[in-house]
Amino acid sequence: MKIAIGGMQKNEMDYAIKKAMPEVETVLTNDMAAVKMLKNGEVDYYFGACESGGGSAISILIGLMGYSKCCTVCKNGGKPNKAEIEKFVKEGKLCFGMTVSNIEGTVPVLLEVLAENQK
Repeated sequence: MKIAIGGMQKNEMDYAIKKAMPEVETVLTNDMAAVKMLKNGEVDYYFGACESGGGSAISILIGLMGYSKCCTVCKNGGKPNKAEIEKFVKEGKLCFGMTVSNIEGTVPVLLEVLAENQK
């Protein structure tokens, strides 16, 4: 699995991914480059973070990849919901936004669902 990381707190996101699943490859990038990587098959997914989980975390991805490929997996003041994340992944979402404040809590759940889906 290879994940492009954009949005805010990229290093924190990278650390959370490596801590939860060390075998995952990551690329720290910007939103525009991430879109190109996704469309060219160079990465499998995009993770982004911002204060709300749905603004600067994934707004450019929504515009360029389409809303059907993007979702917010953890909103401000919320916690990740595994069942909801499973639903998003089954729908074919590739770009995941989350709040900066809950990167550590969201990344492991999201990675678990993505790994289960790839089997």
